[in-house]
Amino acid sequence: MVCRGLRSAARQRQQAAGERRALLRVSAAQVAPAQKTGGSGSSGTVTDDNSVYDVVVVGAGISGLTTAQALATKHAGVAKRVLLTEGRERVGGNVTTVSNDAEGTLWEEGPNSFQPNDSILQAAVDAGVADQLVLGDPTAPRFVYWDKKLRPTPSGLDAITFDLMSLVGKIRAGLGVIGIKEPLPEYEESVEQYVRRNLGAEVFERLIEPFCSGVYAGDPAKLSMKAAFGKVYDLEKKGGSIIGGVFKLIQERKANPPPPRNPSLPPKPAGQTVGSFRRGLRTLPDAMAARLGDAVRTSWQLKAVSKEGDIYKLAYDTPQGQKEVRARTVALTVPAYVAADLIQDQVPAAAAGLKSLEYPPVGAITLAYPESAVRSDRLDAQGNLPGFGQLHPRSQGITTLGTIYSSSLFPDRVPKGQVLLLNYFGGVKNRKVAEMSDDELVEQVDKDLREMLIKPDAPKPRKVAVRVWPRAIPQFNIGHQETVSGAQQDLRSSGWDGVLLGGNYVAGVALGKCIEYGYTFADQVVAQLQKQSKAA
Repeated sequence: MVCRGLRSAARQRQQAAGERRALLRVSAAQVAPAQKTGGSGSSGTVTDDNSVYDVVVVGAGISGLTTAQALATKHAGVAKRVLLTEGRERVGGNVTTVSNDAEGTLWEEGPNSFQPNDSILQAAVDAGVADQLVLGDPTAPRFVYWDKKLRPTPSGLDAITFDLMSLVGKIRAGLGVIGIKEPLPEYEESVEQYVRRNLGAEVFERLIEPFCSGVYAGDPAKLSMKAAFGKVYDLEKKGGSIIGGVFKLIQERKANPPPPRNPSLPPKPAGQTVGSFRRGLRTLPDAMAARLGDAVRTSWQLKAVSKEGDIYKLAYDTPQGQKEVRARTVALTVPAYVAADLIQDQVPAAAAGLKSLEYPPVGAITLAYPESAVRSDRLDAQGNLPGFGQLHPRSQGITTLGTIYSSSLFPDRVPKGQVLLLNYFGGVKNRKVAEMSDDELVEQVDKDLREMLIKPDAPKPRKVAVRVWPRAIPQFNIGHQETVSGAQQDLRSSGWDGVLLGGNYVAGVALGKCIEYGYTFADQVVAQLQKQSKAA
């Protein structure tokens, strides 16, 4: 469903968008392109430019792209010379949209969608693709497989009548919400400890455990409540209970209302929905890179970072040979383990902390079935498969972490008469995904789906794609925030305060979190530049 309101608002803002594009062109012009010295067969090290960049952003995933775009649009007066480098041959990081036009199929092999917060809408406006946004149905149900049945999760007044939990479990959860529970302990709780203490065993086992598996591919007994779900954690800390924290938050917002919403943004979507773009998530990073123009270098492998006085020297392997880039600040948005290797020799304490962060393997298996293969009780009156998708608690004997109904969420993802299902597999508790063949993964996912969604005698699925990410999602385990902040502090105390740490292990794993933090990270980079200018 293409959001007509977004398209209409984009047309009404055509003039403002033109002015923004002009600003971006000016910003891109301020970023001097590297001199293309030497070919792929050249030897020796060539200095990329005779001057110094204000910022080199390392890593052109969605975090690095958002940071660079924010610097080019919001902070062009301070960060006048910006370079964004990426070791892979393309931008976007794990955002991987693939299409087979001959089959009429479009699918995602990394993140599948986002929650359309204002940061994402701002990024889409800045990149010039707001008119390509598509939104899912806000009423689309989510399901959890429990006791041999796919059961909808609560989404409003049905919290009283939904059958995923017993009456006793609902009463226990309600009492915890209003504060009849054990108090917040002084030690850092895991997600499992927090939810069991506040809301009871059923909420944990039937809602939160499968959610943690589906979103983090993690172990809720290890995930930190404070780090992974900080906003919910803060409610109890603020108000003594979840509902008490909500009331406190409302009071604070009334006393200190947030600034007015940016009028250039598309209208806020109604309800709890998810978003993408007509041609998939890759639309956004590709558009960001196109706007940044010559500020982006792909296939540039950063091999080492050193320091000379107040200037950082970055040594790259590039298609044109070895190059050296000099910068006042370096914004690392690469995975923690990559950042650790880059600073290992200079700041070993920081590197050790970053290396301790866990990245389990996760597989994305996309299968297509004929609509006739879906169990009749899962189809609506028009014969369509409704809903967002389903999650599977580990206790229910299903290996697949979760399944997203891709063809139900967004239009034109698969030919008419078929359903497209994106299935996630692996994670902290199932690392064998990295050793399984494509056929083995398809066979196991198909077996799981026939237990829940697909008719047992349905024809075999069409294998659209199998993608296994060996190091997929950073785990926000207990001690995570202290580890990350400690690594940044180690850099500062070692005189490397011009190297800043960003990316999803800092921001959060959701696409929206990465984009939201990209704007914050750009502010931090600019603050560091201003600090350096004052010191000089």
